[in-house]
Amino acid sequence: MPMNLVIQEKRKKLGLTQEQVAEYLNVSVPAVSKWEKGSTSPDISLLAPLARLLKIDLNTLFCFQEDLSQQEIGHFCKEIAALVQTKGFAAAFEEAAQKVHEYPHNENLLHCLAFQLDGLLCMSGLSADEARQYDDMLVKWYHALSESSDSKISNSARYMMVSRLIRSGDYDKAQEILNLMPDKEGFYNSMADKQMLQVNIYLGQGKAEEAVKGLQNALLLALNKVQMLLYKMVDAELASGSAQTAKSIADKASQMASLFDLWEYNAFVAPLQIAGAEKDANTCICLLRKMLAAMLTPWDMSGSSLFYRIAKISDPKQMLPAILSEMEEDPAYAFLQSHDGFKELISEYKQSIRGYCKD
Repeated sequence: MPMNLVIQEKRKKLGLTQEQVAEYLNVSVPAVSKWEKGSTSPDISLLAPLARLLKIDLNTLFCFQEDLSQQEIGHFCKEIAALVQTKGFAAAFEEAAQKVHEYPHNENLLHCLAFQLDGLLCMSGLSADEARQYDDMLVKWYHALSESSDSKISNSARYMMVSRLIRSGDYDKAQEILNLMPDKEGFYNSMADKQMLQVNIYLGQGKAEEAVKGLQNALLLALNKVQMLLYKMVDAELASGSAQTAKSIADKASQMASLFDLWEYNAFVAPLQIAGAEKDANTCICLLRKMLAAMLTPWDMSGSSLFYRIAKISDPKQMLPAILSEMEEDPAYAFLQSHDGFKELISEYKQSIRGYCKD
């Protein structure tokens, strides 16, 4: 806990009033009150006598020996996810911010919460205006994390900062931060080699099931990366004027879903990119209807020969509010937003959301 709560808790435990603490240290009562509220801190010359009065050492006063374990951080993140479902995003964010205030120097806590809340914010369905205050706080957190001496934390925070700057169109600043990040190719290659070595160890130990599980996880990550590369290639080819090449790539990206037992939703992403670029409203609406229907169908990996050992049933309905909000507000859909079929589709799935909430 932070110093202000330590002072308050220890004072009350000893049965001391704020007036008695103030008299002992020769300060005003409002000064002690401000310490306990966390708005100010004791002068450095008062720290030792304050610790003696509270019958604690300076390590306890400064919370040097009290911190959260990785297990406690993981448990708290699960609580935040549950809180979003029961009380909404605002309540969850407030709870997380309070925990960050209690442990201001715990970078692992801040790192986990920033990434978790960023993802939850994307799925919250909040409008741009409603989300702005949370976005601003997340940017502050990422900026703080980017200064970490832990390269894993600093580089992941910089990645998020660059992504946000790209979305906002500030490409010069994005490039400036990107230049601070190391080239990851060597890192990824070394990780792949390590993973293969681990698989070989498992096989040598007779742990074939563990080897398969590791390979299935690696395959899923690799396929997700390939899909993202293909989507970006479609965008780049369209931007360069190579519409036919973009269509060919989109077709390959679409086929990946059935070829590799991926979530059906993925089959419609690249074709929608093409239809959107062509301003083909009817095709867009048809594809969006299929995408949204797929989103309401849990992805069960247990029937796949590629993923059955890491099988889990993923229920993506929580993403639906964010997708609908984006479709209504994103300028890329401007040519659709006055179309009667599009309005009907949005209305239909908004009613679906209300039905799930009641259930």
